[in-house]
Amino acid sequence: MLVTWLAFASASLGAEKLYVLSQTGAKLTEIDLATHQLGASVALEKAPAALTFSRDSKLAYVTHPDLGKISVVSLGGQRVLRTISVPGSPFGIAVAGNGRIYVADWNGADVAVLEPSDNGATQPRIVKVGRAPAHVLLTPDETTLFVANRESDSVSVIRASDLEVVATIAVGRAPFAMALSPDAKRLYVGNVQGGSVSVIDTAALAVVETIKSGAMPYGAAVTPDGARVLVTNQQSSTVAVLEAGGAPRPGVRVGGYPEGIVIDASGHFAYVANWFSDDVSVLDLASLKEIRRIKCPGGPRSVVIARDP
Repeated sequence: MLVTWLAFASASLGAEKLYVLSQTGAKLTEIDLATHQLGASVALEKAPAALTFSRDSKLAYVTHPDLGKISVVSLGGQRVLRTISVPGSPFGIAVAGNGRIYVADWNGADVAVLEPSDNGATQPRIVKVGRAPAHVLLTPDETTLFVANRESDSVSVIRASDLEVVATIAVGRAPFAMALSPDAKRLYVGNVQGGSVSVIDTAALAVVETIKSGAMPYGAAVTPDGARVLVTNQQSSTVAVLEAGGAPRPGVRVGGYPEGIVIDASGHFAYVANWFSDDVSVLDLASLKEIRRIKCPGGPRSVVIARDP
């Protein structure tokens, strides 16, 4: 997410790098987290929307809703290896360790599942979910996929072993972003039109709390210790800080129309993609202040942290 809006990526060796997906600029750009300098960029096809990485951080997967495609990018080779055609308007995406791809149909009511052997050459399996699924999130053990259905005000829960929908959980209006706690016991769902975050107990598969977050919550991330949830608020250009057992803190001001957000492994810094101001905000989580803006190609929407492949 990646997670991300949310994608997770990790590896045992190599320095952390931030990758930014820019929609209008149609590029995937790396940023060195030690220097905050822009590195290599990979040119992509029209209007890339969502981003995730393979578990080994060697490949990036980018969706293009307008084209019905997924681009598979080699991070080491800094090039697009191939594109995969997908029915509908592919948006939210997750990739399992064995290479299985889950992708939500932004304008439909289903998730397409592509097996590694398919390579896009065969018709994917289709799992029916709620209307207009946005993001998808795979649990770290890869047994469960969560799907945010923005026009059904629900989250679908898919069992990965047989692709059965085992639960549909009612949440707030227009769910979009999702983030898991480090122990995977809580799922945080940002409701764009509800100005709230639904907190789901992943064992009971039920909402246990609803927290006000700000105007149009779009992206979410959880600190490594699980103590804080950071939520980007598009309309107010802020990041809400939600803490266990406490009221939301005042929002941290960032760039224009913030969307994706990610936190580094140390839990010291967060990085926010500001779609309208064409930059990435760097937040110091000790002081809860923005300490820097990094200019990047136009229309940044997704951010993921990974290690060198």
